[in-house]
Amino acid sequence: MITLLEPPRPRGLPSGGFRYQERVVAALGDDARRISVPPAELHDKVLELRRQDPSAQVVVDGWFADLASDPLPDDVTALLHMAPARPDWSTRPLHVVATGQPTADAIAGQAASVTVVRPGVDACFSAAPRSGDPTFAIVCAGTICKAKGQRRLVGALRGLRAPWRLTIVGSTTHDPDEVAALREEAEGLPVDVHDAVLPETLAALYREHDVFASLSERESYGMAAAEATAAGLALFGLDVGELATFGDDRARFLLPADASDRQLRDQLESLAANVPLRQAGPRAPRTWEQVGRELAAAVTAAG
Repeated sequence: MITLLEPPRPRGLPSGGFRYQERVVAALGDDARRISVPPAELHDKVLELRRQDPSAQVVVDGWFADLASDPLPDDVTALLHMAPARPDWSTRPLHVVATGQPTADAIAGQAASVTVVRPGVDACFSAAPRSGDPTFAIVCAGTICKAKGQRRLVGALRGLRAPWRLTIVGSTTHDPDEVAALREEAEGLPVDVHDAVLPETLAALYREHDVFASLSERESYGMAAAEATAAGLALFGLDVGELATFGDDRARFLLPADASDRQLRDQLESLAANVPLRQAGPRAPRTWEQVGRELAAAVTAAG
C-alpha cells in the first residue's frame, strides 16, 4: 500500500500536480491512497504511519518543502513536480520521484536516487478533426499569472494580419492583478478569457481550435501542452520543460526560452498564414495506468 501525503488543495488552484496525484492513486486502486495533511502536521503524520507499519511506503508531495517550516521527513519518498524553492528541503538525501526531467536534473545532486515518472493524459483528450475554419484559432490553458505568459501572447498577436482568435483558460483567482492586466491588454481584441474548467470541458474546447500556445517561462513537464497535442493540436511556444517531445514533429513550433517579442510575432505570422503548416497528427499518449505502474515500481525500488 502506497500512502501519498499532500497538503490541502487551495481553492481556485486546479494544479496539474494535484491532478497527477488523483489520477495515479485512482489507477493503483486498492494499492494506494491519498491523505490530505496540514503542512504543520506532516512529520507527526509520518510518525503515526510508521508506528502503524514500519515498512509502510510513504510518499510525500514535494510542495510540503516550500509550505512547511521544516524540511521533508527523512524516511519518505519525495514526489517532486517542481524543484523546491528552498535549498534545505531535506536534511539528508531522499529517494525522489520527479514528474519531469528538468526537475530531476535540478535536484539530482541532493537526492539519494531520482526516477522520472512523467504524467499521463486523460482519455477525453483524444484527437478529433478540426472544424476547417480558416481563422487562426489559438488556445492557451494554464493558471493565469505573469510566469505563464498569457499577457505577452496577447501582445504578440495584436495587429496580426490574418484573421485570428484566442481563447485563454485558467484560474482567475490565483493572481487577480495579472488577470486584470490581461483583460485590459485584450480589450477590443478577439480574445476570450475563461476561468479554469474540467478536463472534459477543456477537451471539447480544444476541438474548436488548431494551435495550443505556451509562453510559460519554465515547466517541469508541461501537462497542458501534452494534453493539447494528444488532442491533435499543433504546438507553439517557448522550448521549456519537455514540450519539445510532445505531439507531431511537423506541427511543433518552439522558440528558445529567451526569444524576443519580435521572434514570437514572426512565428505567429507564419502559422497564421499557412493552414497546412499547423495541421498536427496525433500521437498515442501515456495512460495513467502506465504512470501508476511506473510510480509503484519506483517507490518499491526506493524501499
